[in-house]
Amino acid sequence: MKVLNVITSPLMYDGISMSVLNYFYNIDNKKVQMEFVAPFVLEDIGKKIKEYNGKVHIIKGRKKQPLKYIKKLSALIKENKYDIVQAHGSSAILSLEMIAAKKAGCKIRVAHCHNTKADHKLIDKFLRPIFYKTYTHAFACGEEAGKWLFKNRKFEIINNGKDIEEYKYNEDIRKEYRKKYNLENKIVIGHVGNFNNQKNHDFLIDVFYNLVKQNFKYYLVLIGKGYTQPSIEQKVKTLGIEDKVLFVGKSSKVGQWLQAMDIMVLPSKFEGFPLVLVEWQIAGLPCVVSDRVTKEVKLTNLVQFISLDKEPEYWARKIRKIQIQDRNLIKDKVVNQIKEKGYDIKENAKRLDRKSVV
Repeated sequence: MKVLNVITSPLMYDGISMSVLNYFYNIDNKKVQMEFVAPFVLEDIGKKIKEYNGKVHIIKGRKKQPLKYIKKLSALIKENKYDIVQAHGSSAILSLEMIAAKKAGCKIRVAHCHNTKADHKLIDKFLRPIFYKTYTHAFACGEEAGKWLFKNRKFEIINNGKDIEEYKYNEDIRKEYRKKYNLENKIVIGHVGNFNNQKNHDFLIDVFYNLVKQNFKYYLVLIGKGYTQPSIEQKVKTLGIEDKVLFVGKSSKVGQWLQAMDIMVLPSKFEGFPLVLVEWQIAGLPCVVSDRVTKEVKLTNLVQFISLDKEPEYWARKIRKIQIQDRNLIKDKVVNQIKEKGYDIKENAKRLDRKSVV
C-alpha cells in the first residue's frame, strides 16, 4: 500500500509533524510504503525519513500560488499512483489537497484535522462546500477538532500516540541535564511550543514574573522558535529576569529536557489536541493549562485547568501551591494510565496496520 502524507506546514519539530512522523517510525514499512509532501523539511528529519525507507517531496506555493500547487501535487500523485492521500491541517483549505488527489484519480482521500481554529477564516468559510465534497475519509486528533472541521459529519479520532520509553521519567537524565544547565536547587517551569500568538508566551512571561517576585528559585525553560520570540526576549530583558529564562530553540531532545523540568505551563489561546501534553504526562510532570485547551488532554490527574480570564498573579498563586513530588514513585502508574487511554504509539501503529486507511 502506498500512502502520501501531505504536511501543509514545514516538516520540523512541531506538533503536527511529529504526530505524523511518530506513526511513520513505528508502522510496518513492509506493508505500508509512506511518503511525504511538505514546503520545507529540516535536514536531520529528512535523513531520518530516508533511514526508514521513506521519501520527502518538496512542493511550495500553497498560499501564494494555490493553482500551481494543486497542479504539481496532482501530477506527483498521478505519477506515483498512491493508494491513499492524507492531508494534515486544521481548515477547509485542505480542499486544495483533496482536489489534487481527486484530479489524480486517488480514491481514498483523507482529511486529518489537528486544531480547532483556522488562521484564514474567510477562506475557510468559502471553501467549506468544496471541502465537504472532495474528501472521502475524515480523521481528527480529538473530539473538539473533529467537530470544528467536520461539524455533524462522521469522523474518526486518531490518537496522537507517543513513544512511552522516550518520555518516561528517568532520574539519571534529570540529574545530567540539571547539572549541565545549572538547574540544581531550582524549581524549573517548562514550556514546549512554537513562538506564536496561539501559544501565548506573553502571558506566560507575566505568570513567571509573578513567580520570581515571590521566590528566586524559579527558572523558566522555553523550547521552540517562532515569529514572536524577539518580542518575548525583549520583554524578559525589560522585566530584568533574563538570568532566569533559558531560550533553548528547536530541539530534538525534548524527551530528555522534560526530565529536568518540575512543572509545565501551557496558557494557549486555543488548541486541537496538543501532543506536548501527552509527553508531559508520560514524564510525570504537573501541567497547568488554560481553559481554552480541550479537556480531552486530561489523561491523568497531573493536569489542572485555569481560566485565561484570571490574572497572571492568580496563575502564579496556583503554581506555587503545587508540590514537587518524587516522580520515581508515580512513573509506572502514569505510564499505565496513558496506555489504557490509547496513547502508546507502538500499539496505535499496530492498529493502523490492520486498517484499510492509514
